[in-house]
Parts: sequence; C-alpha cells; structure tokens
Amino acid sequence: MRLIKLLKTAKGLYGWLIFIIIVVMFNRFTYSYVPLFTQYIIDILDIGTSTANLPKFMLDIFSKGESIIQIIMIVAVAMVLYQALRFSLLFVEEYAQGRFSENLSKRLRDRLYNHIQSLDYSFHNNADTGDLVQRVTSDIEAMSGFLSSRLPEFFRLMATITFGAIQIYAISPTMVFIALGMVPISAVTSIWYFKKVDKSFKVIEETEAKMMTVIQENLSGSRIVRAFANEKFEIDKLEKQNKLYSDQFLHFQTVSSRYWGFSDMVAITQYLVTIVIGVIFVRENMVITGGQIIAVLMLLGMLIWPIRGLGRMIGDFGRTLVATHRIYELLEKPSEFTVNGTQTPAIKGEIEFRDVHFKFKDGNNNLLNGVSFHVKPGQTVAIIGRTGSGKTTIINLLSRMLETTSGDIFMDGVSIKEIEKHHLRKHMGIVLQDPFLFSKTVYDNIAISNPSVEKSNVYKAAQIAAIEKDIATFEKGYDTVVGERGTTLSGGQKQRVAIARILVAEKPILVFDDSLSAVDTETDMMIRSALKTKDSKSTTLIITHRITTAKEADLIIVLENGTVSDIGTHQTLKDKPGLYQKLWHIQGELEAEFMKLIEEAK
Repeated sequence: MRLIKLLKTAKGLYGWLIFIIIVVMFNRFTYSYVPLFTQYIIDILDIGTSTANLPKFMLDIFSKGESIIQIIMIVAVAMVLYQALRFSLLFVEEYAQGRFSENLSKRLRDRLYNHIQSLDYSFHNNADTGDLVQRVTSDIEAMSGFLSSRLPEFFRLMATITFGAIQIYAISPTMVFIALGMVPISAVTSIWYFKKVDKSFKVIEETEAKMMTVIQENLSGSRIVRAFANEKFEIDKLEKQNKLYSDQFLHFQTVSSRYWGFSDMVAITQYLVTIVIGVIFVRENMVITGGQIIAVLMLLGMLIWPIRGLGRMIGDFGRTLVATHRIYELLEKPSEFTVNGTQTPAIKGEIEFRDVHFKFKDGNNNLLNGVSFHVKPGQTVAIIGRTGSGKTTIINLLSRMLETTSGDIFMDGVSIKEIEKHHLRKHMGIVLQDPFLFSKTVYDNIAISNPSVEKSNVYKAAQIAAIEKDIATFEKGYDTVVGERGTTLSGGQKQRVAIARILVAEKPILVFDDSLSAVDTETDMMIRSALKTKDSKSTTLIITHRITTAKEADLIIVLENGTVSDIGTHQTLKDKPGLYQKLWHIQGELEAEFMKLIEEAK
C-alpha cells in the first residue's frame, strides 16, 4: 500500500521515470560487452583467435588487421569509441535523474505545504513545528531520491544480472551456475536486512522529529530561556533527546554493519570459488580459455556487486516507506475547505450570533452555551469576561477557524456557513495578543497586508496605531529591519505595528483579540480615539480585560461561563449588579486616579 502511494507521488512525471529506467537498462546492456573486448585481446595474444560474443560487424572490423599489433590497436580504438558512447549515455542518465528528482521534490514540497496551509485550526493548534519542517524537507528528499535513484537502480540491478548472466552463459554454461551460486544467499540476507531497517527507520524518523521540535522550541523561545536563566535545563533536554536519536541510529548502524560484513564475505567467497574453478578449467585444457576466464571474472562483478548493493537499496527503501507514510499522514488529513460555503456577498460589517453552542470534538463540556447578540455595521463592541469564558472562541467561530456545534452566525444577513471561507476572512482584520512579525523592515511589516498601498496610508496607519513616534526613534526609521518574529521590538511596539498592518488593509471588520494588553493606558486611549476618528468606519470587536478600554465602546458584551450574562453600554452596566460592575469598581478607581495624575502633569 505504501509502495503504491509512493509511486502515485510521481504522477505527471511518469514519462521521465520510464525514460530513466529505459536508459539505465540500456546502459547495463552496453556495459555487458565491455569485458568481451578484453577477452578478444587476450585470446588473440594467447591462441591467435577468439570466440568473444561481440557484434558481427565489430568482429569483421577487427579481422581486417594484418598483424596482432594492428588488431590490438583497432580493438583499443573501438573500445575507446564504444566507452565514449556509453559515457554520453551516462550523462543523459544522470541529467534525467537530476531533472526528475528536482521536479518531483518541488512538486511534493508545494503540494504538502499548500495542504498544510489548508488544514484546520485544531491541527495547527496541536502540531509540532519541528516535525512539520522535517516532513516538508528530509522526508520529501527521501521520497524523491528513492524514485529518481533507487528505483531505477533496481531495474539496473535486474538488467545487470540478466545481461551479465547471458554473456557468461555464452562463454560457458557451466560457469554461469558457479557465478550465480551465492545469489540466493545474498537475496535471503537482503530480505532479513529490510525487515530490520524498516522498523529502525520508523523509530529514527520519529526520534529525529522530536529532537527537531526541541531545537525549534528552544530557538523560538530563546528570550524566555535567558530570562529565567534556564539554559542548562534546555541543554540537558536536547542532550537527552539527542542521545535517544543517536542510540537509535547506532542500533541501525550495528545491523547495517553486520549485513555489509556478511555481504562482503559472500562476494569475496564467490570470487575465490570462481577463480579457483576457472584456473582448474584452464589448466586441464577444458572448454574455456584464459581470455574467457578473465571475461567471466569481469562479468562476475556485474552479478555480485549489484546484489551486494541491494542492501543499500533496501535500506533506502525502508526509510522511504516510512517517509511516505509520514507525508501521506498529512496529505490524507481533510482540508478545512472540504466544508465550505459558495457565496461571496458584499460584507459591510453586520454580525449576528443566534443561539451559538460550541465544544471541541474531544471535549465533554461546551465552551459556549447559547450565545446570542447583534452588532450593527460600524459599531465598536467590547467583549469582556474572565479567562476561559469563551471570548477568543467567539472570534474563531466568526472567522470559521472553528465551526459551531449548533446555532448559527450571520454576516450581513447571510449565514457564514454559506460564505466562502477565503472571502469571509479577507474582509476581517484580526490583531492577536502576541502578533507575528516577519524579519523585514517596519514598513514592509505594515504594508504586507496591502502591497499596493500608498506610502501616505502606511504613515497614517502608523499614526493611528500610535507607533509613529517610536519608529522615529529607530536609527533607520521605517527601514529598520525587525528581528525574527519581531524580537527586536517590545511587546507594545509589536502590537501597534500589527494594528497598523490591519488598518492598512482597510477591512470592514476589525478584531482586537486582547491586542492592546501590552500598551499603557494612555497609548490605549490614543489608539481608541484615533480609531473612532479615522476616515473609514469599520465594525470593531475588542476583546479585553480592561474596563478602561471597554467603556468607550458602543456596546459591551459580558461573557460568563460561555454565556452572555449582560449586554449594554458602560452607563447601563456600571450601575447594574454583575461582573462588569465589580470590574468597574476595581479598575474605575484606578483609571480615575490615573486621569488625575495626567491632569496634574499637564
């Protein structure tokens, strides 16, 4: 089954594969004649004639020599020309294999990467980055390398044995059975080797993936590691995982060394037996000449060494089958777009939740229980609640990262289940609490959501996001390159760059998922004030724990235990017993004190 899947990966490139196999087999056919040139020369020097099984037109050319020296010169020139032709074919073979391998690798990488992009939120929430990187790189290289090199090598092996045996049989039917005497032993040991390495490679691949994950996590979280002086723990963790990987690989090498040692012994024994019997035949003047025995020994290499190389081929085959399983394990996961809408309506920003329930497939309890609310286009809505109350789940359902268990969500009167997912998400701008920035300039990170945006709009978005003054302090301003994941910026600066990036995109729906948490209260107020006065009015959803952020909203939704406990404005909710009033009494006093300090400072 895995072999069929492996072959399916070359769909669309079968022409190249068949061409490679044909060229490989033809090359081995032509090589089977090379020892016969040597046989012809030795026989001419020894007994003055030769029975070499060369093509008749060649023998006719050789016979035109008037002396032994001339004959040898003609044979030598013919052999040089013959080998030149063969090397030209080898060039074609290598070129075709390289072209096929790179085309296949590129197609597989594109296919797998595109499929990973289409997998659902739950998959990405639980996937290990290091494991995915390994599958997209080394596993794909293993598959393409096997199909481009090892599979043709199998046909090369079959052609080599077939043509080599035919040539030996033409020289002496007795010698062909002697030459093939050890082949069954090599075949049996190769099967044993395959069974061993198939299990070993599966464990090795899994262990290597875990090690890659440890490395990736450590590099991504290097600042956290240093902040807690946790370097030794991380080093010990990697050393432990590295040792597991090393031990598994050493186990494989032990099995491999036993196989190769035994294979070498079988090959040498085969040579010795053939040489001894051949010498006896020649000494006893039996039906074999010195030239013929030399040719047999040369042809014997066509039988023994390919059989010995079967072990390497089997080892790679085992690894490739494991890689194929890992690749198709991802490719066979259903895309989130298998469940998709078809409509692409105009989206202005009206949102309605109707009795929405949600729980994860592997969960027992609902995260949302009958959530209902209505947001008008252009409104600013704050969603507050304790940790775990379902605030972020609402945003994930709205963008269809998750699907409702029951109930429905409407966008401008159309159920989002009927709206094509890409169309829906293109009209939403989401700023996360921990935004991702690319290792590009500040300008590029802001403009990346709208490559055709004018510079003036980028500067205006930075001004609204209250990041403009910070950028002015950078040595290269907007041309300053931020580190990987934006590590050279503070948490608040990253959030404000991400806000500017969304504003540039000019979406009808903006979502701030606790994305003002890393900015101070004064900057928070500046951003909210600027958002209200910006030219295009978007429907804005703000998830926050700050009452000072929520109180300026047109509508406040209070979540408790997955249900909407209150909906209203700040003026109505602050005087109504409940969670909002409790938070206001705590945070409102702090805000009043803060505002007082600001006034005194002025």
